[in-house]
Amino acid sequence: MSDGEQVAGEMPAADAGHGPRDFVFSGDITKPLDLARICGPRRRLEVDIGSGMGRFILARAAAHPDVQFIGIERLKPRVEKIAKRAARRGLENVFMVRLEATYVLRHLLPPNGVDRFYLFFPDPWPKNRHAGHRVFNAEFRSLVWSRLAPGGDLQVATDSEAYFADMLGQMEGDPRFRRVAAVARTDDERTNFELIFMGQGIQPRAAGFEALPASAVGERALARCAAEDAAREAAFWAARTPRAKVVHVVGIGGVGMSAVAQAFLDAGAAVTGSDRLADHGDMTPALRALAAQGVGLFPQDGSGIGDATDSVVVSTAIEPDNPDLVAAQERAIEVLHRSEAVERFAAGRRLVAVAGTSGKSTTTALLGWILASAGEDPSVINGASVVGWDEGGARVGSVRRGAGPWCVIEADESDRSFLRFHPEFAIVTNETPDHFDADETHALFARFKSLVTGTVVDALPEDFALLPSDDPWRTRFHALGGDWEVPMPGAHSAWNAAQAAALARAMGVGDEAVRRALATFPGVERRLQRIGRMPSGALVVDDYAHNPAKLAAAIGSVAGGCGRLAVLWRPHGYGPLRHMLEPLAKTFAETLRAGDRLCLLPVYDAGGTADRTISSAELAFAIQARGGAAPTLVGSIAEAETALRDFAGSQGGDAAILICGARDPDLPRLARRLVAEAE
Repeated sequence: MSDGEQVAGEMPAADAGHGPRDFVFSGDITKPLDLARICGPRRRLEVDIGSGMGRFILARAAAHPDVQFIGIERLKPRVEKIAKRAARRGLENVFMVRLEATYVLRHLLPPNGVDRFYLFFPDPWPKNRHAGHRVFNAEFRSLVWSRLAPGGDLQVATDSEAYFADMLGQMEGDPRFRRVAAVARTDDERTNFELIFMGQGIQPRAAGFEALPASAVGERALARCAAEDAAREAAFWAARTPRAKVVHVVGIGGVGMSAVAQAFLDAGAAVTGSDRLADHGDMTPALRALAAQGVGLFPQDGSGIGDATDSVVVSTAIEPDNPDLVAAQERAIEVLHRSEAVERFAAGRRLVAVAGTSGKSTTTALLGWILASAGEDPSVINGASVVGWDEGGARVGSVRRGAGPWCVIEADESDRSFLRFHPEFAIVTNETPDHFDADETHALFARFKSLVTGTVVDALPEDFALLPSDDPWRTRFHALGGDWEVPMPGAHSAWNAAQAAALARAMGVGDEAVRRALATFPGVERRLQRIGRMPSGALVVDDYAHNPAKLAAAIGSVAGGCGRLAVLWRPHGYGPLRHMLEPLAKTFAETLRAGDRLCLLPVYDAGGTADRTISSAELAFAIQARGGAAPTLVGSIAEAETALRDFAGSQGGDAAILICGARDPDLPRLARRLVAEAE
């Protein structure tokens, strides 16, 4: 998070004679806290980990004015509320830090500088598979002991019998602590959670643990603890780095697989890959970026699988007889599905997944942009490139390399692989039929949402409303009690932004940080991307739209800001065209206006054993059967270019050309070629 998002600002104390003072940390997070400034002359220091709504720390500080209290709380609204209450009450012995607790203990608190830590009612993470998320663990014990002054203590309380037993078991085996009595607290010093539990008849369990001096622990025990700490740290970083030393990615040029390859590179792995486009000499920007980073590109004939290969990554699109896959199986090399690889990257991070039939790539990008703008430094693995994240073509722009606690991913429902993940937070943009019928689609998303351990945003805020905008390429909307703006056209852009804002708020990002991030969002490659204008003045827009909902949104957004419109679309596969034929025909017939023009390319053929008994001609017939104008069937990209240039030349400067479709790299190339002469 940025310094601006850590700061609630200087707040005047209730007693004007004391003058203004800081109640919230606003310094450099790479440097230890200046305890001499915070505490003044040396006095007792107590740290409250997870201050929540502040009931305990405020009451304790009022009862012990001679003690300096530091509260650690991740959620900004809570930090600001505690600081304001402390200011109103004149409690100058309260100081708040908005960061993750382990980071504060490791980097901001000095060794042997704390007299007492409080850890009251931490999240128990009761499910066995989530127990690893508990804050009370071996790393926490080591950090607490190293920061406590000899004779200082840790006070814990929880409503969970299982968690309390776990704490006791850990401490009994730790030679650096001995159990002492739990500190006495008044009723005013009960936390909000504690009062709720007690009202339900649950008696919380509490204990204290005193930190023993190094001399009492002994050199041998300290050496054992240090070795265990080093082993845990090594295991931690190993979990963040893919196990494989050499990874081969099959179909490495695709949007999803190129992202996986980039993530492996960022993790320090050596990467090789194969792709049918590369076999034909077609070096797309993604392939060029990967090759420039040292990725070895091989023919898709199995020759890229060697003795040094540790893992082979495939997607659902890779058929069982693919030569690379066969070679891996013959050598007994580990084969990972793309989702398994992403799961490995997310290990040890707080996972956020964005799913939905439409809009998930843009929403993933928006959420990643918000978190990055707020200083959270997230890792992001998306299904589309964010403008600027490619660093001028030096890397694949669908991946953001981050060192913060969050990992944001686009989760794909098309092959059900999103059911592999157990995210802490999630967004479901919408649930419309695409790869499955309506009933199966809803059932899949219901199952996905059941796997989320925390907040799921799966609807628009109740107060959502579009607002008027003077610029058709900037969308304004009201949601979450405020007005927002995003530099993209169309109602669907506002929907995506509203859901991203809602989840960012749930994750603790302040509204002003979200508002600034949305207003400066640079956009996503091939998501209503304005490429430029042709010599005639016609605007050229490139979009990835490939299903009815996405096509309707793209056409409606562009048509709203132009005169006549020409749409070029290529079906991205025979199976999808067959499955969506009638909805596609309905979409084109109802969204295109009189005078608009639709050009249909042949189905994109990626090879393999697809059933090729359907064509774009059948879609053209279906459109006319629904009352739509007869589309123009173009046999090639060159023929499409001629048709679009003829259209632009016959129209005024307010015309627009929308190029749509997935998978085919020639579509964005055509878009840029159309505007090249004007540049």
